[in-house]
Amino acid sequence: MFCPAIGQSVTEVPSWSVTQSATEQMARGQYSSALAEIRQDMRIGETYYRLIGPMTVSYIPTAEGWTCYADGLIGWLGSGGTPEQAFDELKVQLHTAFQILLEKRPFEMSEEEHSKWVQLTSVIDLLYYRTTTPLTTHEIGQVSFGMVNRPHHVEWINGKVDRIRPEKAPGDLMSCAPSQWIEAVVRRDPLSFEILEIESIRKIRFHKPSESQLRAAWDNMPAAKLDSAEWVW
Repeated sequence: MFCPAIGQSVTEVPSWSVTQSATEQMARGQYSSALAEIRQDMRIGETYYRLIGPMTVSYIPTAEGWTCYADGLIGWLGSGGTPEQAFDELKVQLHTAFQILLEKRPFEMSEEEHSKWVQLTSVIDLLYYRTTTPLTTHEIGQVSFGMVNRPHHVEWINGKVDRIRPEKAPGDLMSCAPSQWIEAVVRRDPLSFEILEIESIRKIRFHKPSESQLRAAWDNMPAAKLDSAEWVW
């Protein structure tokens, strides 16, 4: 049974988004004694968010159920039939906003997006997230048996070579023939870039051109014909 209370401490992390409305302003202003709990972190599925410090989440009963908001995050308001559902909605909002803005560089953000990003990163520990959250990559490589009679390592097209750990790879990877090309979904450590797990593979046909083939293709490339008009710089 959910029973938030002033000063209660709970473990779980966040990431969210929405625009502050008149309803939210009224809720924040009229219910100064709303039920509240302290959150240290939050999780959405496999995504974990550690907070920079304790975050107070306040819950307000409404005619339709419950709403909740977090101190320091203006513009996000969760709602649901129960306090748990309201907080789950708040988490999804924050999670969505964080992931969208995480992919953008500062100059790609609008003024509104930058304001949201500043709020989110004042609550969520961005450095911890970047250094602990595995990277998911899509890679192409060639299976090699090495000196054993089974798939031993993969030579990726970027030149990196990784040994295959059967306990961290899908079963169909072990059925590959020598020199089989694969397209793989790989989870890597964000700092060392070592493989944590090969999540899935797809056997493909792929030809990696040699240096002589690349040089020949370059030499046979037709010369570009530029317009003789005057250039304006």
